[in-house]
Amino acid sequence: MQTTPADKDRDQIELARSLIAQDDLAEAADILTALVLADTPLADAYHDLGCLAVRQGDVETASALFSRALEKNPESLTARRSIALVQAIEHQYDDALATLSPVLRSGQAGSDDFGLVRDILGKASALGPIAWARLLSDLRTPSHEQKQAIDEYQTMRQQLAAQKAANEQLRAELDELRVELRLLASTPNPETRNVAWQRIHALSDEDWQNVLIRSVNMPSYQGFPLPGFPEDALQTGTVGSSNEPALREGFNFYRAVKALCATHGHPLSAATRLLDFGTGWGRYSRIFMKEIAPDNITGVDVDPDLVQVCRRTFPYCNFELVPPFPPTELPAAQFDLVIAYSVFSHLSEAAATAWVEEFARILAPGGMIAITTQSRRFLAYCDTIRRTGEITHPWHLKLAESFVDLEASQAAYDQGEFLFSATGGGDARPSSFYGEALVPPAFVERVWSRFLEPVTYIDDGSLPQALIVMRKPS
Repeated sequence: MQTTPADKDRDQIELARSLIAQDDLAEAADILTALVLADTPLADAYHDLGCLAVRQGDVETASALFSRALEKNPESLTARRSIALVQAIEHQYDDALATLSPVLRSGQAGSDDFGLVRDILGKASALGPIAWARLLSDLRTPSHEQKQAIDEYQTMRQQLAAQKAANEQLRAELDELRVELRLLASTPNPETRNVAWQRIHALSDEDWQNVLIRSVNMPSYQGFPLPGFPEDALQTGTVGSSNEPALREGFNFYRAVKALCATHGHPLSAATRLLDFGTGWGRYSRIFMKEIAPDNITGVDVDPDLVQVCRRTFPYCNFELVPPFPPTELPAAQFDLVIAYSVFSHLSEAAATAWVEEFARILAPGGMIAITTQSRRFLAYCDTIRRTGEITHPWHLKLAESFVDLEASQAAYDQGEFLFSATGGGDARPSSFYGEALVPPAFVERVWSRFLEPVTYIDDGSLPQALIVMRKPS
């Protein structure tokens, strides 16, 4: 490719700039002077040489060079800014504001430009009426781009208002539909309801996942009413995501538990009696009801507000409030499976162990628990947040204050010690029993095996947390 004279001049300008960066001003000035004397068409050569003249205190030469730069490129806002700066240095304040006028009207004025205007107004003892009128016009009159942006903004506001009204209407219609579906679900016709549920029971896991994702907006499937969803903020506040992402994460746990139950001789069925411990807004109760009849699912939580959310959004299943520590009124030998996702990653040692003992009481012989806890990797995650200071969620503030001695925490974990940082989680989850917790496999073997038989401890990264599976002896 042939090199043009302009290309050569451009290379010389870049060389001069690199010399300026190295504070070699004399050689840089020689290069730029040669270009100017050769009448280069590139405005940058005149401008850069003018900047060197300013640094040397030669304002007159700088002004001439900036003016030539503007002649070479009349659209150059940079040249205009520099001319205005020199004029201000020379106390030619009216002229400086006149020079800046196209910049202020361009829509590309920056903080430096407005700073120069402020300095001029601070130093000028008096501006002429023409200068004042022009300045006020410059500052008040939006540029073409600004006018276009204002028009687009007004259009978007109108569209948003129309969309908001449409959404409110749709939300009202959905609320009415949910009420009708709840009434339908509560009618004493178990045979009809069972036939409708059998259609769900026959679905593949993938199809059931898609049905639930669609249920965010369409809470019914072939005559069977599906649970509603609380507001996004409540979902995210309890599980870190909402709607489709929350369901997809939940299905990973569901598939893992379903496979483990089948492997260990207790496949899920319509008759399986499930306890969803720490149900939150009922994410797992709705997922597991594909395999388990809704009447056999019970969700419990320590937060009365969340229990009410589930009772309001679910047309079936049973939801109960439990205390932070057992005992409970749940009947003995009542359940075949207890699940708890991201619950034992928050309970203190005393609370966690008390609940495992309670599970042993309420499980039927041969019944299983599948619960998750933070893995050893979580310690390094807390340390990374602490070192980098990357706080993108309020939860990260608590993590940065947890397990501050990384090596000591890792050593304690490897020795089978229960790790707990009492951070708390709101009114219903005080720091006395709630925070960040890690239950190492050795602790499960040493302590919890007094109540249940360890089946497996999975910490292979297939789930965000480690999975603990235990069984009540038959």
